[in-house]
Parts: sequence; C-alpha cells; structure tokens
Amino acid sequence: MRTKLAIPLALLLTLSMVSLGWGQANSVPAASKTPAPAVAANVHSADDPDVLRETQLTIGTHGYSGLIWWIPYEFWGRSAVKAGTSQERALETFKVMKEYTVVGVMVAKVSPLGSFEYLTPADLQKKTFIRDSSGNDYTAFTNVTGDAKTVADLMRPILANAMGRAGENFAMLFFPGKDRTGAQIADALGKGQFSVVLKDAIGEPETIYLWRTPLTAFSPTRVCPVGKERVHANWDYCPWHGVKLTDKP
Repeated sequence: MRTKLAIPLALLLTLSMVSLGWGQANSVPAASKTPAPAVAANVHSADDPDVLRETQLTIGTHGYSGLIWWIPYEFWGRSAVKAGTSQERALETFKVMKEYTVVGVMVAKVSPLGSFEYLTPADLQKKTFIRDSSGNDYTAFTNVTGDAKTVADLMRPILANAMGRAGENFAMLFFPGKDRTGAQIADALGKGQFSVVLKDAIGEPETIYLWRTPLTAFSPTRVCPVGKERVHANWDYCPWHGVKLTDKP
C-alpha cells in the first residue's frame, strides 16, 4: 500500500481546481477541552524539508496502515508554481482554505495475508481530531458548503481514480482554522505546533501525529552560522555545532 501521495498527484489536485472561482466559507464550531488519555500515546512527527515529507505522516502500527496529510494553505501556491501556474492566482483561488485546518486521512487494517479493510470516511470523521498547542481538541465539520465543498467534491473522484479503494476511502476533513482566542491553529510559517489525533481508530485509545512549525519547505532558507549547513526552520539550535540559530541566511 502506498503511504505517500506522489508529487504528480498533488499537482493534479491543484491544476484541477486552480481555474475555479468560489465564494465564502461557513463559521467554525467551538473548541472543547479534552483530558489527557488514560493510555500514553505514540507521538509521530515530521522532520524533513521536502513538502510532502513535512506534511504527510505515515500510519504503521498495530496492524494498521495509512496516511495523515496536513494540507496547509501554502501548499496550493507551492504546487501551482511546480505545475507552471501562477502562485498568486492559486493563492487567490484557494484563499478560502486559509479559514480551515485541512487534513486528509486514510486508514486500513491489514490482515495477515495482506488484504486491506478500510475505515470509511464517515468513521474517520468521527475518530479524527486536531489539537492546538494549548491542548484543546476540535472536531471536523460534519458538513461544509461553498468553496470548501467544491474543493472536497473535486478531490474525491481524482483520488478514487488515482488510488482505487484507498482513494475512495480517503477522508478530506475540514477543521476550524483558529482557536478560541483567534490564533491560527496550524500555521505553516509561524512558530508553534499542533497535532492530529486518532481516537480508538488504530488499536489504541489515542495516537498523536505532531507537527512543529514553521515548515522548512515554505520558509526562507536558514543555515548554521558555523558549518553553513541548511537547517530546519523550526530549530532553535544547530544540532551539530550547538550554536543558536538566527533568521539571517
């Protein structure tokens, strides 16, 4: 089973939608505070400057396989540039996405003989949450309208054609873009962190998929002042030389 969406597919998604013009999105639900889980969860994180490696995390535990894909707003502009389309046009077209935290999820239970039993998009919507840096959990919208619905509707057949049953059971989920203080929950360019949390989905009460931001792929290049190696945008110190990093190239 492929657990990374290839660059051509990501570009296809962008090209299929970049020429459309849309309206406004709907409001967001209130956040709820969730107590710490009874059983310690495994924490997974992304640590690679490549766009897909930074935004996609693989599920591979307790006999389950799958993918968690955070699709930040900046992804659409980056994909458009790679496809030869204007970044400005793409970002204008997809500006509605900035109002949401968009996450794609695909999960399958793998039998001893290698067959896949997929969790349905409806099940994934109930079992998938996002958690802000303060520990507040947010549920996905049960229904989205307007621009967001257009994006979801366009992605569904593309994924199904490209990935078969895996694509048919890929859930594109829309969560609130801001926390209850008005701060952005998942900011690809700002310092912070957030998590996607699967609850009772893959053989344990809670599994956390953690992102620390900013993402290197969307940030200005940073280098160690001593060794001149390129370093990650979310690092504060060079791991090789122990020196404090600055934003200066």
